[in-house]
Parts: sequence; structure tokens; C-alpha cells
Amino acid sequence: MKEFKDLLGHIGALLDCGAVSLPEASTILGRFIQGQMDCSRLTIWVLEGHPGERTMRRIGGFDGVTNTPISGPAVLVEAEFGPYFDALTANSVYASDDTLADEHLAAMRDSYLVPHDIRASLDAAIGVNGTTLGVLCCAQQGATRQWRQQEIRLLKRYADEVSLRRARRRAREGKTLTLMQELMQRVVEDSQPADPPM
Repeated sequence: MKEFKDLLGHIGALLDCGAVSLPEASTILGRFIQGQMDCSRLTIWVLEGHPGERTMRRIGGFDGVTNTPISGPAVLVEAEFGPYFDALTANSVYASDDTLADEHLAAMRDSYLVPHDIRASLDAAIGVNGTTLGVLCCAQQGATRQWRQQEIRLLKRYADEVSLRRARRRAREGKTLTLMQELMQRVVEDSQPADPPM
């Protein structure tokens, strides 16, 4: 896991200095996790909106079969795929050994699973304080796959590490914002003309 933590630190530094975009960072992260999980492809999604109206939007990933980045828009809407959203957010992990036989995934069968030949899927939620903010999706193409407990735990550990990194980053940003607000307040107070002596 140290290698993964180091990779997250490196990606964070690249994002901070503008050397990579979020989709490019997702490709780097996706390539690593796809290789470790030995799955066909790994995609990274953000989950936006309020319960009942949420949207999952793919920001990137990596295809291990073609050895290429996964880019381009893909959107899943909770109104259409509610059973999947509910199952994922309730358990923070969703394992499907056979996507075409999975009732929670029935709504995405024709629009997403069949066109991408995704026959098994293992998804882990990225989140903080009980709120799901994103998803790591490990997909197996061409054949079903029985996910082992150690694989499920590993993907969950990756998602938890991303969650922790994100929470720390938000905390730092919050402290920086508070400090900037305090400094601006002092500047404003210092620039006020002094009351004339009486």
C-alpha cells in the first residue's frame, strides 16, 4: 500500500502545479489499480447531486486490454439506475460476478454493459463522513468473474486511501481559506482610518 500512497502523493503534486488534468490523473491512477487488480479496465467516476437525483460522471480511467486511457463522457443517472446507486452507497462496495444476470444492473445492460462487453464488475465508493463522492469501477470484459474476498478488500483499501487523501486535502484547503479570511479581515481593519483624537 505504500507504493499506492506514494503514487497518490505524486498525483496530488502534479495536480497542484497544473502538470496534469484530472482526466490525466485518473489515467495514471487507473493504470496502477487496473494492473494490481488484473481486471480488464478501471474507471473513476464522481458522484454528484442529492440522493434521488444523483449522477455518476466518468472522469477517466485505463483500459488494460487495449493499453489505452479511457476518456470521453459517460453518465449514469440515479433516476434510471437507482437500484445500483442504492446498493453501492449502502455498502460502499458492489461486487457483481455476472453483470448480465444482476438485477441491480438490469437498467444499464443494453446502454452500457453490453456495448462495453462488461461481464463482471467490482465497484468501491470513495467518500467521507458517510457521503459517497466518487467510485472506482473495476470491470472484467468478455467473461464472468467471481471476485475473491481479497480482491474486494484491496479495491476497498484503494478507495479508502483516495477518500482519506481527499479529506486531508479539503481540511488543508479549509485551513488555508480560514487563514486568508483572517488576513483579509486584518488588512481591512488596519486600513480603516483612526478615530480623530478628542
